Amino acid sequence: MRNIYSIIAKQIVEEAGRIIREARETNTFTFTFKDDETPISNLDQQVQDYMTKRLKDSFNIQVMGEENCDDIDASKPYWAIDPIDGTWAFITHENTSAINLSLIENEEVIVAIVYNPFTNEFFHTEKDSLSYIGMLTLPLRPNNTVAVVNFKPEREHPIVKSLNQLFKEDRVKKLTSIGGSITYSMCMVAKGAFSNYIAHFSKPAHAWDLSAACLIIKNSGGYVTDLEGKEIDPIHHKGFIVASANATARDDFLAMVNPLLEQFSQAE
Repeated sequence: MRNIYSIIAKQIVEEAGRIIREARETNTFTFTFKDDETPISNLDQQVQDYMTKRLKDSFNIQVMGEENCDDIDASKPYWAIDPIDGTWAFITHENTSAINLSLIENEEVIVAIVYNPFTNEFFHTEKDSLSYIGMLTLPLRPNNTVAVVNFKPEREHPIVKSLNQLFKEDRVKKLTSIGGSITYSMCMVAKGAFSNYIAHFSKPAHAWDLSAACLIIKNSGGYVTDLEGKEIDPIHHKGFIVASANATARDDFLAMVNPLLEQFSQAE
């Protein structure tokens, strides 16, 4: 990380991660449910408030976040925070939650951070740079063999049927359903653990949802597209996303899954 924005942002995110980790280790957190029946812990707001104050104290830049955030002027630079992406995983003591932080200017991500405080995996990048986990350049290894799905799928969903069929035919070597943070799973594609990852947004995404992970994947040589292979809008996207480690992984996977998806969708 080269510029002052990245250096200070890294310090803020790491401290926020310590707060989350210690609360989970001591089981000193509470949670309730939002109107959409998704959980929210007291740590979500606490961590967002901490990060917002630190960012505002350090920079003369707007800050928005998932939890009760202020309105911002999107024509000016702003920070976007998701204090705990994957709250279900956090409250059930899984290790697949993450902190998302992006600096966005003119609808482009300038600085991107995704941090898993439980595994201490710190993914980061900047515009026109490489992507890293810690000090190591991404990807750590090439991967064209693993497909992953994560959008609360029903077993009879056409996507699930399509992926299961590919697995039965040995065209996908490993099929995994993973919960928790979508951005952490996307960064595992950038890392080289997965070749492709599928998720679904039934409502338009917010700036704090996908933007950091999208730039991390892009700067690692990967792609985030829709099912047609078109690059998504990382700030406002709605619908399916396919995160792919490289062009070969993207093209091969979409060529395999789309005919089956059409077949199973027509059968319903």
